[in-house]
Amino acid sequence: MKYRRALVLADPHADPGPALSALRRVAPVLERVIVVGRMRGFQTWWSSEVGGESNAREITGLEAWRVAAAPLAHNAEVRHAPDLPLQALVELALTEQIDLLVAGARSFEAVSLLIGAARRLAVAMLWPGDAERRDEIRHVFCAAIGERSRASIIAFLREHVDSSVEVSAVGPRELPPGELAATLEVLGIRARVDIIPRAVLSLRAALDAAARAGPVDLIVLARVPLLLLVGYAWPAPVLLTPPAVQSGPRPRRFDITDLADVGGAIRGRVEEVSPVRTLSPAADAVLAFVWEGRVVATVTTSPSGELELPASVTAGWLGAVHVVDDAPPDALAAIEQRVAVLRPAEQPLLLFDAELADERLRVLRDAARVAGLEPLAVRLRPTSLTDRLRERLRAANIVSHVLDARAILDEGDAFDVAPANDSVRLRRVASRLRGVGFPVVAVFDRELDHPEPLHDRPALSIEGNQIEVELDNAQARGWLLDAIAQSRHSLNVQVYMALDDEVGRAIEEALAAAVTRGVTTRVLVDSLHGMHGSFGAHNPLLTRLAERPGIELRVGRPLTKLPSVMDVKQRDHRKLVVVDDRLALVGGRNFSHEYYTGFGEAHLDASTTWRQVPWLDAGARIEGPAVAAIAASFLKAWTDAGGAAFAIHEAARAGSAAARIVVHHGLRDAYTLEAYLELVEHARSHIYAVNGFPYVLEFQHALVRAIRKGVRVRVLTGHLTPMHGDTRFTGPWSSARSTATEFVHSRLDPIVEAGGEVYLFAQRELPGSQPDLGALYPHVHAKLMSVDGRRCAVGSANFDVTSSYWESELMVVVEDSAVAARLERRLDQLIEGSARVNRDDPTWRARARSRRWMRKWPGMLAL
Repeated sequence: MKYRRALVLADPHADPGPALSALRRVAPVLERVIVVGRMRGFQTWWSSEVGGESNAREITGLEAWRVAAAPLAHNAEVRHAPDLPLQALVELALTEQIDLLVAGARSFEAVSLLIGAARRLAVAMLWPGDAERRDEIRHVFCAAIGERSRASIIAFLREHVDSSVEVSAVGPRELPPGELAATLEVLGIRARVDIIPRAVLSLRAALDAAARAGPVDLIVLARVPLLLLVGYAWPAPVLLTPPAVQSGPRPRRFDITDLADVGGAIRGRVEEVSPVRTLSPAADAVLAFVWEGRVVATVTTSPSGELELPASVTAGWLGAVHVVDDAPPDALAAIEQRVAVLRPAEQPLLLFDAELADERLRVLRDAARVAGLEPLAVRLRPTSLTDRLRERLRAANIVSHVLDARAILDEGDAFDVAPANDSVRLRRVASRLRGVGFPVVAVFDRELDHPEPLHDRPALSIEGNQIEVELDNAQARGWLLDAIAQSRHSLNVQVYMALDDEVGRAIEEALAAAVTRGVTTRVLVDSLHGMHGSFGAHNPLLTRLAERPGIELRVGRPLTKLPSVMDVKQRDHRKLVVVDDRLALVGGRNFSHEYYTGFGEAHLDASTTWRQVPWLDAGARIEGPAVAAIAASFLKAWTDAGGAAFAIHEAARAGSAAARIVVHHGLRDAYTLEAYLELVEHARSHIYAVNGFPYVLEFQHALVRAIRKGVRVRVLTGHLTPMHGDTRFTGPWSSARSTATEFVHSRLDPIVEAGGEVYLFAQRELPGSQPDLGALYPHVHAKLMSVDGRRCAVGSANFDVTSSYWESELMVVVEDSAVAARLERRLDQLIEGSARVNRDDPTWRARARSRRWMRKWPGMLAL
């Protein structure tokens, strides 16, 4: 033990052996010992009238103390102090920097004086006890009843006891061996500790239980009644520890899942626990993380409750301590909030939903044992406290850490993400962990009857393509009509919506001409949004196409009865055209006016309805081997809709561009979201993001993270209800769409606040339109990203939760610097004429504050 300077309050007439023997065992490496001699008797303690003969006997008695104390320290001193009140004792101890007081006098008054001094000085006090003991301390008994006592005992064990000592402790709750070892590691306690069950109520019974492990050499208590200390026949010396430092007001109660090293950072999630045990994000909480009894990191949680520790933290276990008003961390809090830091290891992992039903947990346990897998629980919803989840798993004989999906995926509060998405989220967590080295081999969610192997199906890069990307409606219309006109063998068309307007009729005529040339023509439309085949609806354009000989038209997932949320949201959002398996068009455009009419072709005035205003959209024209992957996507959707299978022929090389065709199937994966996040994560210089829908929080967070790394982020967005000047165009649902625009912009406000560049798309030259109409602020329907002038992505997938999880999507990731550079030059032109959101503008700041609440509004129809 590490006591260095001791003060012994001695009875000159008493044998020094018991007190100094106990001191030698407790403090074997003393630097300084002071023995202060006092006379016996109550009157003598407090009286300054002491006779000369009595003093002589006292001084003679102290000689025995001097001789006995000399071997204890190289600097030992004996003083005769017949009158030493409490204040004088305290001042002497302060002057000598005493850290241990020893009772060498056994009277009630002497011990009362020592205890008073020990409390004022916040130092330990040693009572010698009655039994002789071996020279070294090997077995310590501790009683830690109550929070303050536990904190005091913890401090003693951390500072004074090493791994050679065995500790029997009564008071703390029992923990499984693994958790007990982790707790000791967090607190910096190196001793071997055995917990005596709380069912042992009396001190004598607890001492008897401890003695079964061997003779007790030291009894450590945080407090004890004075009469009991003096009057009880203690079987070993008693050490009274100083009170623990109490820190300010009682901290909030938090729930923290285990942390994971996800490559470059250690991430976790913190929830605040209400008095009724409900969970809410612990926003802006200051937490200190303790390892081996010292603070290794202090962090402040995000407004959504996320925390991120630096990768330099190497501990396997940490105690989390809430820091209140900059007060020093409380060691007791560290034992209550203990978390593991998970890092890649060799043991293969089975990830599972932490709230599987009991019968599924039994299946999980048996399957993991048979396959030699280590279970790892993932909390997908903040509905249960982590401790409760751990207790439930222990009851099922499953030893598992618990991670929070939102921390691994950086989802924030994930207001948009519905429970129906949890199966995909669990697989995304598994893939994310596997991507940073965790050996995840299987998953088990609530929709499965047994664990399922984890299969990542990343889109492969396909070389040898000629690819062009456009942001021009008139050019896109020309590409589409030319592609149909050039078809010779097969024509496969998939679209989400189609209207019987001038654009729809032009496409109808082109398809009719292709059929006349003998081209096999297949048209696939989403039934609900194509307004054809669901609930008895008939789209005139699609009806005519279906009736035309040579055109086979099919609708995807028609609805005939009251639909579920899943029926309404799990639609096919893909838009593509494949011509003769050699050329493909992909993008975000449906078959109607606003998608394919150029801004210079529209004739707008103040009476124009919003639906007649062109939108900014984007698409790609692809020739080469990548077309086969797009055709395969159509084939799968076509056969799912009841169409007959057909052969696909791979096209010859047509250029030098490489491409990945990313196909996302709703509620089965999140491949397009993952592709967007991968582009952001690997950006080094700059990012262009073009979309007019509410960013899913995970994507928003990724952009903010990129900004903080020094990446320039440029966002181009618009208005769901197009504007001319400060006035919105009229038409059905215009007010609702304007409210939705505010929601979209609220998801961009954090990007502005972080230093990103957000632009509201504007067209200022409108030939043929009303001259005094003012600048046009259209809807931005494009789904487009470009990164570092090297890679770009375009397709049907928005940056919102619906595209990320619910609807089926297709996008092409072009890995060609020439294509990306041309696209970015075009984006620079569009941005130059647009209106940048200025974060220093008081008007914007007021508007951002007014719609801050919308950041917690679930995404459009994200039920």
